[in-house]
Amino acid sequence: MNNMEAGASHHGHFTLPTSWSPQDFTGKQRVVVVAIFGKSTMDSGGCKATALELMVGRKIFQRNMIQPLSIDFDTMIGVEGYYNPVRRTIYLHLTGAYDTSTLISSLEAMHQQLQDKGFLMAWSSLKLGYARSLLVLFSVSHLLLLCHPTHVFDISYIHLFRTLDAIRSKAQNCLAEVLRQVPGISKDWVSFGRLCSPRVLFIFSSRLLPIQITSHDNASVQRTTVNRTSRNSTVPSPLRNLELALEDQIYRLLRKSRVITNISANSLFALPNNQAYVYIMEENQEEIPASSLINNTLHKLCSSQDGIISDLSQLTLGSSNKSINTEGGSIRGGRGMGSVLSSRTGWESPASQSILSDTSSADALSASILAGVATERKRNLEHSFNVFLQQHIDQALGKGFDDNVGRHSGPIFFQVPRAGVWFDAVNRVYKFFMGEPSEKDTKILGSLQNLVETEVRFSDARCAKALPLAISAYKDGLPPHYTQMHHQEKLDLALNVLSAQARGPMYEDYVTQLEEACERIWQDGRMGCETLSLTGNTCKHPRHRTPNDPDDDSSLPVMTHNSGVVYISFCNCGRRQGQREDSFSVKTANHTFYQQLAESCCSRLESLHFPTFKPSVTNAKAAKVDGSEDNEMEIEGPSAVSRDSREQIDSGTPHSPGLSLVGTGLSGSMNNATGTVATRMTGEQSHMGSQVVITLTKDDTKAITKDRGIIRQASTTEYLPGMLHTASPPGLLPRWSSWSLCCLGPSSLYSHNAGICEQPGFLPGTNFLLPWDVTIKIEDRDKWPAIADTLGKKALLLKNKKNRVGDIHEFSVKIFLGVEYECVRGHRFMMATPDRHLKASPSGLVKDNATKIANADMPLYFPCPCSRGGGQLMRLHVVTPKAPVNVTLSPQVQPGPDPCPRYIPQPCSSLPVKLSASAYWVLRLPYVYVGDQGPHYPPDPRHQTPPSFARLHKGCYGISQVTLDR
Repeated sequence: MNNMEAGASHHGHFTLPTSWSPQDFTGKQRVVVVAIFGKSTMDSGGCKATALELMVGRKIFQRNMIQPLSIDFDTMIGVEGYYNPVRRTIYLHLTGAYDTSTLISSLEAMHQQLQDKGFLMAWSSLKLGYARSLLVLFSVSHLLLLCHPTHVFDISYIHLFRTLDAIRSKAQNCLAEVLRQVPGISKDWVSFGRLCSPRVLFIFSSRLLPIQITSHDNASVQRTTVNRTSRNSTVPSPLRNLELALEDQIYRLLRKSRVITNISANSLFALPNNQAYVYIMEENQEEIPASSLINNTLHKLCSSQDGIISDLSQLTLGSSNKSINTEGGSIRGGRGMGSVLSSRTGWESPASQSILSDTSSADALSASILAGVATERKRNLEHSFNVFLQQHIDQALGKGFDDNVGRHSGPIFFQVPRAGVWFDAVNRVYKFFMGEPSEKDTKILGSLQNLVETEVRFSDARCAKALPLAISAYKDGLPPHYTQMHHQEKLDLALNVLSAQARGPMYEDYVTQLEEACERIWQDGRMGCETLSLTGNTCKHPRHRTPNDPDDDSSLPVMTHNSGVVYISFCNCGRRQGQREDSFSVKTANHTFYQQLAESCCSRLESLHFPTFKPSVTNAKAAKVDGSEDNEMEIEGPSAVSRDSREQIDSGTPHSPGLSLVGTGLSGSMNNATGTVATRMTGEQSHMGSQVVITLTKDDTKAITKDRGIIRQASTTEYLPGMLHTASPPGLLPRWSSWSLCCLGPSSLYSHNAGICEQPGFLPGTNFLLPWDVTIKIEDRDKWPAIADTLGKKALLLKNKKNRVGDIHEFSVKIFLGVEYECVRGHRFMMATPDRHLKASPSGLVKDNATKIANADMPLYFPCPCSRGGGQLMRLHVVTPKAPVNVTLSPQVQPGPDPCPRYIPQPCSSLPVKLSASAYWVLRLPYVYVGDQGPHYPPDPRHQTPPSFARLHKGCYGISQVTLDR
């Protein structure tokens, strides 16, 4: 099979890497390789070889503006080829990211990369692939045509050429090893790594040029150029003048940037000395879509007859010119309209046929066509792409290229390989530059990447300079051990430093490096214990185990938690101050600390103990409690246990029926959960200003004639693992009480003129209780012997006799209430209203009363007047009256938003706690609140507005009758 048959069997067209083997080419015919690369517009479909195809006489490369068929979407590069054995030439066509249609078609495939890495990284990868493909072309080609869609030289090619030259020199030895494996290859090709120092010819477009330059006006000014007299003996056209100017500009730029040198063997490519290397494609030489050509032609033929002759004389299609053999040689002939249509579409235009058949215009039409042919012949002799390129191909097939300049010429090497050898070599070269690099070739590819990706290099250098500064910002002021939260705060600071100085597409990579570096610093022995105290502070120790920790990591040290924070707090009664370490357990916070202070203070005082777990076995265990707080008991609904049966477990005297509590602070505030009698008594109710009026009727004794229910006794084998609240299972009690109720002594201890004495920590003007006046009315003294006897003995009837009607008697009592808050700095203060501190005048005068604090929800947290700490509700002060009534307490504290349960000192089935008369009682509330889902942390003291959900619910205070012993 000869070369002609080989080309025909493969239809002349191939793509790299090609499947053609050297065995397909048995002849010894040698070939010249012409490669085309550059940029193209959208309407060209990525094809830059229009003029070359006109020269060959057929379309040899693909065009597809939607999706180029020869593109490898992994590299966005495609190299097509065409072997023409008649002309002994192989044509290569590079399609890549510099072609507009290819770039647009690759957007969908690169969408994810654009999203992840950004435009600069994506564009750099495209440029890298394009540079690798150019290394292939410069290694296997004799001539390279650089096509550009404008008439201005793109100086960005200078950097690209310098990069390719540097990488070619580095890769020469490795490429020689690859070429050495090709059978029949010449030694010079192996030694130099390429066929020759190829020539680069520049092809520009004249689409954007003014009409005066593209028109063939022989009246142009003569341009004198040194050393070009031989090829410019006649007066050049403006288009030729532009070509010569571009040659001078390109030559100066490439010489100044040392892309070309005097010795062509040392350069990436060479420029011919006495031959043209710049060609500007005229508009009629560029490809025109067939549909547009037909439409334009028909439009001109259908216009006025006067314009037909002039149009036909000027209308030529340079892109479809054919060679006409004359005695003077092969020239490019001009064509009239009829030949244009037949060459483009293969059919004669009916309009043109009708015109030609018109006898009246036949002579004029023939004369015009002949004149146009003659004119076009002359012009094409002067400006022909066929002549421009063929002279270089003929020289390559003949003596070869010698483009050295100067006295000292270097070595000359020029190889015209056999077709079979070339196809074997090009596949190996393509795999070397475009395939997966070996370990030896990785360094070369890395150098190419650094040189091509200029933006990435700048970004990498800038980010590399900012990275140490960001790491230093992270290390600045680091404690020996710290938590993940502190680590994240320092990392955010370091990221801010990096983002302030780092730029470009490498920023995200350096963010990852910074995060990894900071993570290594933190994990290198600096990881702190993540356990939070019940007040929200972190343990100061490094990561460790506690003595009862089941952690299997034996490498961790064993120690107890300690946050290093110390608070100032007071004992149950408030008379002794002490320092407490930040607590990590409920028992330490709510029980142990107060027990230690009570040994020297409160243990001598009378106190009421709240119910706690009393085991009957030695192996008592914690009960399994559902962690959900959604099962909270309905506070306002009916209780499952009858109120009369609850009276059986009341350790005090039986509750007296017939009390109707009316007025501010009591009316409507007692509910089923607290067990008070206000909601089930039927006495007469009335309001008297800020006083509470209680009416005792004779029919109230019938109110307790309800069936007694069955109360579940508290378990003696299982205890409640946490604190007691309204959602706790019935029958379970805690092992210790988080509440404390003690009596400081008789009511005379408190003087409203002097305020609270012998209790440290109160801020000036806040150590006062507020008076609460209560008026009691009774009917039928026989039914209320305790109150009646007291009234008779001590004459407590009101002095105003007008208030006595029948058997109705009245008397009033005064109760003093105080709601005390503690600050973390050891400050104590009282509240006058739910939203205002108590502040007495300098003389000790208090104008407020206890109506609002008894009738409203009190906040659990409130800012301290010192403005540097938050206050927490810790104590309720009650001074009971010297009267035959008992003040009762049933506190309910809700530390979190719904559905958080309410924390209580005793089970819901218990009746309110009765306080003895004429005494000073102090109820100490829990220091921390821990539920089944974990602790309820106090709010940040920097926030001046306390949370509305954390509160002591109203209805805490009540009144009951004192029973006389008879």
